[in-house]
Amino acid sequence: MLKRMLIVASMALVLASSAASVFAQDEQEQIRGLVRPLDEALISTELNARILEISRREGQSFKVGEVLVRFDCRKYETELAAARAEEEFNRIVLANSVALDKRKAIGRLEVEQNRARYDKAKAQAETLANQVDECTIRAPFDGRIAEMRAKAYEMSRPNEPLMRLVNTDRLEIELIVPSLWLRWLKPGQNFRVVVDETETVHDATVQRIAATVDSVSQTVKIMAVFVESSQDILPGMSLSAELKQPGP
Repeated sequence: MLKRMLIVASMALVLASSAASVFAQDEQEQIRGLVRPLDEALISTELNARILEISRREGQSFKVGEVLVRFDCRKYETELAAARAEEEFNRIVLANSVALDKRKAIGRLEVEQNRARYDKAKAQAETLANQVDECTIRAPFDGRIAEMRAKAYEMSRPNEPLMRLVNTDRLEIELIVPSLWLRWLKPGQNFRVVVDETETVHDATVQRIAATVDSVSQTVKIMAVFVESSQDILPGMSLSAELKQPGP
């Protein structure tokens, strides 16, 4: 009789524990998340030049390759012209010394010195050419201006951000879930989200799972994507995700 009572009590404890576990899981199914852009860039320059033109304003869209900023680079262009002339002069000197060396009319050391001068002038010209290329900033991808930190006719400062770009067409969802969910949560799993700002429901798919688990909070980051794109969803929006463990 006592043995039977112990068995019944044990079964009751197991059932109670299972019910509590299921209830706790149901409570955790509503997970908070954040919408992030896949393409995002903080644009800066190494030039110290006056801004001639900014072709877009905050919120406006652009296409990859379109000019976003133009600088007044007359100073750099003049320096490049001088460097190209110096490069050409040293090229002629080197060619002449090579010809004289073939006739044994010049020492080998002088030829190598002229070659070094030419290589140095060529490198300096290439450096200035790269600076002139930065006088025009083009869009690295399709997107919109998220933040503008500079204005036309201002002087740019080296490595100071000018603007922030985002692609609102390529978005992902960032979620933090309990690490125990890794037992059943896999890439390719579908679920639904409700965006707070628009109160709209969207289908999403788990795309990636972070490579590490936070040992303190026992959570893991997962990244998902929207099944269908929507112009109403913007980076920075928050949402609730409903993730359910697949049935047996």
